[in-house]
Amino acid sequence: MPAFTVSDLARRVGADVLGDPDRRLCGVASLGVAGPGDLAFFAREAMREAVHGTRAGAVLAPRSFEPGGVRFTILRVDDPQLSFARIVRLFHPEPVPAPGIHPTAWIDEGARVGEAVSLGPGVVVEGGARIGRGTWVGPGTFIGRGARVGVGCRFGHAVSILHGVELGDRVRVHAGARIGTDGFGYVPGPDGAHKVPQIGGCVIGADVEIGANCTIDRGALDDTRIGDRTKLDNLVHVGHNVRIGSDCLIAAHVGIAGSSEIGAGTRFGGQAGVAGHLRIGAGARIAGQTGVVRDVPPGGQVGGTPARPRRSWLKEAAYLGRLPDLFQRVARLERGSGAGGGAPRVRRDGSGVGEGEPRVRRDGSDAGSA
Repeated sequence: MPAFTVSDLARRVGADVLGDPDRRLCGVASLGVAGPGDLAFFAREAMREAVHGTRAGAVLAPRSFEPGGVRFTILRVDDPQLSFARIVRLFHPEPVPAPGIHPTAWIDEGARVGEAVSLGPGVVVEGGARIGRGTWVGPGTFIGRGARVGVGCRFGHAVSILHGVELGDRVRVHAGARIGTDGFGYVPGPDGAHKVPQIGGCVIGADVEIGANCTIDRGALDDTRIGDRTKLDNLVHVGHNVRIGSDCLIAAHVGIAGSSEIGAGTRFGGQAGVAGHLRIGAGARIAGQTGVVRDVPPGGQVGGTPARPRRSWLKEAAYLGRLPDLFQRVARLERGSGAGGGAPRVRRDGSGVGEGEPRVRRDGSDAGSA
């Protein structure tokens, strides 16, 4: 593993150094497990106790951080977490496979493969496909006829890039993802559902990352599109004709139904769902497990199912937590006033015994009014 001095790292991230600029660091670690040769980071007030107890040799901290007698060297930066992410790559550079084509890979004679491409075992490249310079393709990956793959892309194992799909430069696709599959399009008829041929394309911009086991459908007529620098977590589904803008962040298990449009810079929490033909404005924030059933304006923040403004959703959640206490208070008030006789009684079988309802003996005879 490479080693760097504090001053080396400070130059790369624009840090101010408090302490020993010549200290050598050989790794990165969290505050709790870092040792004297490690760099850690402190980004939030909740981490303050951990930062004062760390054994790290150096710590990335906000510019506002005051040392207060700490024993480690401090690199003060604008965004410790972002700087840490950049530094991690220095200590853990990505492995670079040797260029070449494995003997078990199959390439149609009508395909075109660029320079310094690495094709792993069992890769299939169909006719008319184009693979850009320096792309790495993992074992068992399929690249369909007429597909276009940009420069410097990275594919994990068992990825499917189906016919006619276009990927920009430096796209990263993790294991098991399926891009360009048929969308879910059917028309009911008297003899059952009739499949609508999915003849559109699927266009992925530059610097997009697609997580493991994602599925991205091709369009029914128009193209499905994902903008530059958008990142999809694992197990995300994008329906046919969906258009996602640039710089979006979409967490795991999100599902976006057909023909919806997602504006640039939108962020989705995990397990959120978007109904079809909706418009999510640029910069919107969709909380985890939200069910979006109507348009969201630019910059809107929504949560809950159905989705509603974030503040309303949080208030409702707080009120729901107080319901048992409120129920008991109302029951006591009713008993005190004689208005309602308290909470309704419940039989052993779970059914209610309301006030004034006749009770019934075990032998089935009427026991009189309650």
